[in-house]
Amino acid sequence: MLKLANWKDEKETLHRLSQILGKHKLASAFQEPQWQHVVLDITTTGFSTGILFYQSSTYSVSVNLVKHMILIETNDGEETIPLKDGVTIQSYYQQIQDALHRHGIEVAINERPQEVEDTTPFSEDTTHCHYDESVSREVLKLMTFATRALQYFIAPYRARKMKPGLFWGTFDISCLVHYNAFHEMFEPSQIIEYAAFDEHFIEFGFWFGDDRFEGPTFFVLPYPFVSQDFTFDQPLISDAYFDRQLTELIYEMKAMTPETLDTLSTFFNQGFEIFKTHLSWENCQHFLVPLKMNTNQIQETPYTDSPQ
Repeated sequence: MLKLANWKDEKETLHRLSQILGKHKLASAFQEPQWQHVVLDITTTGFSTGILFYQSSTYSVSVNLVKHMILIETNDGEETIPLKDGVTIQSYYQQIQDALHRHGIEVAINERPQEVEDTTPFSEDTTHCHYDESVSREVLKLMTFATRALQYFIAPYRARKMKPGLFWGTFDISCLVHYNAFHEMFEPSQIIEYAAFDEHFIEFGFWFGDDRFEGPTFFVLPYPFVSQDFTFDQPLISDAYFDRQLTELIYEMKAMTPETLDTLSTFFNQGFEIFKTHLSWENCQHFLVPLKMNTNQIQETPYTDSPQ
């Protein structure tokens, strides 16, 4: 399974590509609470803005990790940009903007990337230029497995929720269960946090690893946040734990198997019970009322690791 150290440069390039897409979604999708409108869709082949709006036109931008290209679609045509090692973010950004311009889409975006150490504007970034086709295929496997695991867990919840998607600021895949209670702790000058953290929620997510975690890791995070000395009495699977530095529940994935999918579902449900109890959420029993329908093929067999 792919470890971050084996594709760190490629990740930084893909992260910035996702931010270009995300900033188009920021500009051209109708606004929703907690920035839900800017989250990128995970697709069969990569990630996408989904449908966006400009004047009387529609458009989308997608990154395809199977055919190794960027696809720009508008209501009057489409263009593709090859993904190749050595091509810079500066070049990708200019090609995307030029393609949209040719189809009458004149949307300006903030060129400076968010929530990363190197904030060189896209139009000036000649450093991030790494692409590996074999790595991209492995990344896609992780992205679709994470999306499957999160969707398997959250799909039956009868709750106000955000379905799994790619949060391009942090380059992780998450879903949320919301609760109708306000809690505001950030100032208007903190643009991202002010809109993201104004209501109770519990987030369930995945990231590719970092300096502390060598590979794919899942988490459960509440808002309002808990303190480093947080404790709980509810059960938690043996391989999961509360990380006092992050103040999140953590599960480090070892393999992509049917058993892992079941383990993650248990982990997410336990995390929900732990944090909704701590946050004193009331009347949540409705969330878990079983659905009144026969199971379909994917509900019966959510994942198989047999060869395709």
